[in-house]
Formats: sequence, structure tokens, C-alpha cells
Amino acid sequence: MKEVILHVRDTDVFFADAEEMARRLDRGQTKSAPARFAFESMEGLLKVLTANRWALLRALRHLGPASVRALSKHLARDYRGVHADVALLVEAGLIARDSDGLIYVPWSRIAAEMALDAAA
Repeated sequence: MKEVILHVRDTDVFFADAEEMARRLDRGQTKSAPARFAFESMEGLLKVLTANRWALLRALRHLGPASVRALSKHLARDYRGVHADVALLVEAGLIARDSDGLIYVPWSRIAAEMALDAAA
């Protein structure tokens, strides 16, 4: 299962985590772990992962690789809106493109970690 975890981290914690990961890699300590995408604030995460975009991810995962036009028809949404959402989700790393230019969700599981004190 390919998993990604979305979480809120301030920049100091993010860079401290990255430094620790680099130290482990330098020591040859590798382990399989889910991909992690950090957001600076809960508001930032929720701007990326809106209800419409979550529905889009679920539909695309069900459909498999598809064109934006096919996805917009499946969702019964305007092409321009779906195209804009897809572009943002590709930039965020939640959607990918295959060699034919079709979009797909490379994750079988997307988890979000939220702490009330980190959401401030």
C-alpha cells in the first residue's frame, strides 16, 4: 500500500525532522515509511484539501488513469474548475501524470494528522 500522510508542522520542526532524516540516511539507516507532506498551518492544509478536491481524489482513484475531461464528466463538474483543482493537486503531489499524460492518484491511502495546538 502506498500511503501519504498530511500533517501540520511549523518550519522549525520541519527542518529539524529533515536534518534528522539526513543523519539517518548518512548512517545508512533506511526504513520504508509513508511519504509525508507538511503544511505550515491547518488553514493551508484545508485550502488544498477542500471537500470538492477530496471527492475528486476519491473519484480519480476509483476511475484509474483518466483525462481531466473524463474526470470532469464523471464528477458532473465544469471542466475549468476540475482542471484548476487537478493542477493544484498535482503541484501538491497528491495527483500524478503517467507517460500518456493521464492523471491518477498514486496513493492507496491518504491520512491527515491534526493536532489542535499545531493548528493555531
